[in-house]
Amino acid sequence: MGEPDIKIKSYIAGLVHKFLPKHEETIHSGLFLMSSKQKDFNIFDWYFNGYSVISETISSYLRHLCYNKTVEFTNDGIYSLAKNQTIISAEELANAIQQVEDSLLDYKSSIDIIRDAEKIFSSA
Repeated sequence: MGEPDIKIKSYIAGLVHKFLPKHEETIHSGLFLMSSKQKDFNIFDWYFNGYSVISETISSYLRHLCYNKTVEFTNDGIYSLAKNQTIISAEELANAIQQVEDSLLDYKSSIDIIRDAEKIFSSA
């Protein structure tokens, strides 16, 4: 695992921190929108499945973050960042949260992210 791996993990943690999504689609769609705006951030295996942008790569990263107790899935069905996680440094997390906020500044809810990602992906 190298620098691109930690960037993806950090961005997932940033999305979890900002939006606390109840559905993986928010994380997938948010990363898709960010990759469409950032030239140095690319995830290679996006595909369209029903109404949401899904990536097996992102699902794998998310499972890894949950397995390593970086991200938790609560009894309420919400992803949250673990309080004592050690996988992502405070600096990487702060940078990722800032990138998430800058890239997704205009989105107020998870559904806005999903809808816009679906629209952009469908038109590509």
